[in-house]
Amino acid sequence: MNTRLAEAVITYNGKAITTSLDRFFIGMTYTDPASGESDTLSVQLGDKDALWSNAWMPHMGDLLQAEIRVFDWARPDDNRDLACGKFTLDDLRYTGWPQSAEIGGVSAPVNCDFDCRERTKTWNKITIKKIANDIAYSAGLAFVYDAPEIKLETVEQQEQTNSAFLMGLCEKYGLSMKVFSQKLVIFDRVAYKKKDAVGLIRTEDMSAYDYRATMTGGYTRGEITYTDPKTEKEVAFSVGAGRRVLKTSAKAESRADAELLLNAALEKANHGLTTLKVSTMGNPSLVASQTVNVVGIGKLSGKYYIDKVVHGLNSNGYTCEYSLVLVEERGKVAVQDAIQRLTAVGVINTPDYWVAHYGDVQYLDELLLNLSARIQERREGGGITEVQAALLVLVDAGVINSPDYWQQNIKAIAYLDNLVIQAANAIRGAMA
Repeated sequence: MNTRLAEAVITYNGKAITTSLDRFFIGMTYTDPASGESDTLSVQLGDKDALWSNAWMPHMGDLLQAEIRVFDWARPDDNRDLACGKFTLDDLRYTGWPQSAEIGGVSAPVNCDFDCRERTKTWNKITIKKIANDIAYSAGLAFVYDAPEIKLETVEQQEQTNSAFLMGLCEKYGLSMKVFSQKLVIFDRVAYKKKDAVGLIRTEDMSAYDYRATMTGGYTRGEITYTDPKTEKEVAFSVGAGRRVLKTSAKAESRADAELLLNAALEKANHGLTTLKVSTMGNPSLVASQTVNVVGIGKLSGKYYIDKVVHGLNSNGYTCEYSLVLVEERGKVAVQDAIQRLTAVGVINTPDYWVAHYGDVQYLDELLLNLSARIQERREGGGITEVQAALLVLVDAGVINSPDYWQQNIKAIAYLDNLVIQAANAIRGAMA
């Protein structure tokens, strides 16, 4: 019989030390943010003999490299690994009693050319990609750019570190930036949100979740005012529609430049209006900046962007904590999952039919999602044979709040009446 196993593999200043750490190892935490900060690593060690605070005491600037490996993880022969990257030791902590040590590293270089020396410079007739490439080169970083080319006539760096200047420039134009494994990475978050989901998180996978939706900062339209550098006249225009308006002013080189700035401001303001934090068993295949489908939690299900992953490995096992941002509520995958769940509990017996027709009636997708979240197991009984009575049960169960709508549309597609009655009987049976 195969036994699921997860392990940390650690290299210190180029030397493999995993075996040497075995008797000291308490845990390891790897934090993988999508943008705005560098990856970090924390290794927790038992130090009752004070070796790590004396003869083996690490030094600032030492190099760490880490990997998480899993064996027979989701099934036999499911062996995978996650290269966490390279880190520069920048934090040491000791606590007692008994004494323990925590060694912390950051993926950003401890390099004054990158994040401690302030500079003043004018960049002329250049692109963001070229600026970033120059900064990466001076810091000894490899460079990856996955975004549209953005041309700039003039941009001023005024008493800023290269890191802070470049981060501000990227945010201004709607680009994401991070340092990972000695690489400076810049990408287009909007484009990444549109990519196909690479994974699935089911309600059964979750040990805990925290969903939050807010209207604060949510805008449907943006207005910008800028001064045309050629005519020196003030120009204003808007994008989008609706009454929730983000108003801004900016220094722009042209209308096209101003539109880039406005769209970036809107995307930043609207990012994170609906968030979901999820804890699951560890998964080395999911990383920040990817998208996943989350299913089995009713209308909270949907396609989400991974803003951050915290991988934790200790004596209790390997876990992941995801910080997710909603990209597409509900969605095809979530509804199909709901249909399969309702099939499993006997409410639906022709899943292919409902997959083909759930879009034929407005709000039917929501009904299916609500039913799948409410009906968790197969129950017999209920004795309901009429649609009107069935709708009252669904109202009482919190599945619907507009029975008149469903009464009016019950014949909009075939078998909808049967679905409602079957669902009501399943709910009534569970309450019996």
